[in-house]
Amino acid sequence: MAFECKKVEACFTNSRTYEYRLPFSVEVLQGLLTNWQVRVNLQFRRPLLVADKDGVNLKGILAGPVIKVSFPESGWEEAKDGFEKWLQEITKE
Repeated sequence: MAFECKKVEACFTNSRTYEYRLPFSVEVLQGLLTNWQVRVNLQFRRPLLVADKDGVNLKGILAGPVIKVSFPESGWEEAKDGFEKWLQEITKE
């Protein structure tokens, strides 16, 4: 697997948020987010990307390799599996 994943500790009960470390920057990922609703905020000191698709919310700093992904409460396991399969395809070396 070309990415690393770990559960994010959150103060919310039953949080479904995971952190993924990618082999490339979030800026590169931005170009691969076809069929996602993508927003980029350049007003921050470290510009931020936010993307949504089918209840999955992805956030990351453009210059960095880390994204945080939140999955919907209902069907989160299937959404996570689908996301990771897609991520595995795009991060193949």
